[in-house]
Amino acid sequence: MELEFTQWTKENRKLNNLAQLKKEILQNFEEQHLLDKPIIAMLSGGKDSSTALAIAKDLDLNIKLAVHFVHRWSWELPKTQVQKITNEYGVPLTFYDITEVLCQRIQGGHSWGKNICKICKTIMKEKIREMAYKEKAHTILTGESALEKIAGPIFQYVNETYGTYEYSKMELTPVPKKYRNIKFFRPLIRCGCNDIEALQKHYNVKIERVGEVGNKIGYWREGCCLQYCNLDAKMNTKLFDDLYYYNNRLTALARKYGFRASIKMPSKDIIVLPKKKEYIDLVEKELKEIEKDY
Repeated sequence: MELEFTQWTKENRKLNNLAQLKKEILQNFEEQHLLDKPIIAMLSGGKDSSTALAIAKDLDLNIKLAVHFVHRWSWELPKTQVQKITNEYGVPLTFYDITEVLCQRIQGGHSWGKNICKICKTIMKEKIREMAYKEKAHTILTGESALEKIAGPIFQYVNETYGTYEYSKMELTPVPKKYRNIKFFRPLIRCGCNDIEALQKHYNVKIERVGEVGNKIGYWREGCCLQYCNLDAKMNTKLFDDLYYYNNRLTALARKYGFRASIKMPSKDIIVLPKKKEYIDLVEKELKEIEKDY
């Protein structure tokens, strides 16, 4: 029996099941003459991008290279996850270090904590475009889903191009438009969190969690420790070092006892999920040990 999507996806994205999704993706690639062309995949090591890769391989698309971006404050676990899934699917993998350019970017006028994720995403998009040109690939695979802000510009592009909200055209678009001659392939862009979890299970994508709280309410998606900068904090490498050290210790504790924990810096506000006293007590005890050691 084919995997069915949630009622929200059926009603709001006109997408009923996995069979329909695969059919419409292939139609898009055929119409845009990209069916056999090389694709570069951006892989974070999380469930979204890993599931997106699983769909692409199921469709026998030409994934030429996978890229995992890292910096000095990246978690180690996602690197292992990326190696595991690319080995499973036989996809060449490269690690690209953005530490130097990230340190340059935080010197500018947008160097407040609230901008850190935007800064990193911009750097990664710029670098993946350069790599795509080098590899003569015109398509970039990402794990972006219906939860992402990029869904808005994609809606706008589809409406302007086809004169209506042609939902079936959303997976393969030249959005953002500033990346000329590059198409972004987002197989999950019409899927909500429950759909993605069902797809992850369908493709048997196994992901080990770091143990951080994540940045989506109601949807556990991890990133890196830098997202826990206080929004009004001025960013610098000392702050990043603090974020890594404290959060690395707390996530190790969280994995050991089966919960999630993060700490914002420089305020040192802790976030614990589930918010149980026993877990909060463990975190507060660990913080005292961290203060002694650091």
